[in-house]
Amino acid sequence: MNESYVLKALKEQFGVEVIPFKLKIMGKGRIYAYFDCFPEVEEYHSGVYLGRIERDGVRLSIEGCYLLKDRIKRNVKEVSYDEMLKWLRGEDIEGKEKGYVVLRWNDYFLGCGKGNGKIIRNFVPKERRIRE
Repeated sequence: MNESYVLKALKEQFGVEVIPFKLKIMGKGRIYAYFDCFPEVEEYHSGVYLGRIERDGVRLSIEGCYLLKDRIKRNVKEVSYDEMLKWLRGEDIEGKEKGYVVLRWNDYFLGCGKGNGKIIRNFVPKERRIRE
């Protein structure tokens, strides 16, 4: 998998036409976004974790959703306050969507989940979930 695969998947899944940064694909299909701020540095040890290449597409991270927020044109699900709380606790939510979908509550992006037509599976890491 390479950068062109990621760009094609972003266009097909989320309607993203152009991205304003460069991509670097690391081990286990992890995708990082970086800007050419320091062209004299040849090795890129840092960047923002954009998401991951999965067997059936690209799954965006929370930060990836924010980086692309003005460019995502489809597969965005607006959630209610109660659904937002469930999601941030790490729970799956109900939804008729299929495939990868970006969840948004008001102006806040909650990350990317995967729908099967009945539920949307949550991928929020345990360390980022809210506890009650």
